[in-house]
Amino acid sequence: MSLLKSLTDMVLNAGGQKAGLAGMVMQNPKLMDAAMGLLSKDSPVGGVQGLLGNFQNAGLGDAAQSWLGDGANKPVAGADIEKALGGNVVQDLAAKADMAPSDASNVLAEALPAMIDKVTPKGEAEDMDFGSLQSMLGGFLKGKL
Repeated sequence: MSLLKSLTDMVLNAGGQKAGLAGMVMQNPKLMDAAMGLLSKDSPVGGVQGLLGNFQNAGLGDAAQSWLGDGANKPVAGADIEKALGGNVVQDLAAKADMAPSDASNVLAEALPAMIDKVTPKGEAEDMDFGSLQSMLGGFLKGKL
């Protein structure tokens, strides 16, 4: 099973998703791939640490900190994603996935907290390259599908 399929299943099984959102994720695996790319240290936002900094600067630090380590992840809205990442980043991700920017930001509002939670099991944001992220997320998902 591909890592992209595993990530999609992880997001869909994270709880609380709507059927429409599930359909968007299933139909847009390119967005999941781009979202994973955001977590890489080589991303335009600076990986996990850069993402957390962006959320902090956007006044969403409390929510972002909840995604680290154990405990419930505080939700964010699509508008929060646009505020934290910036319109250009969201537009680029949406274009890669052939989605409207508002749809992409809504999907990312569900996906990013779950993904960050899984790549920071000890509650610490580390710089990881894309291959390390694939390995870590793949290892976590092994046996859950």
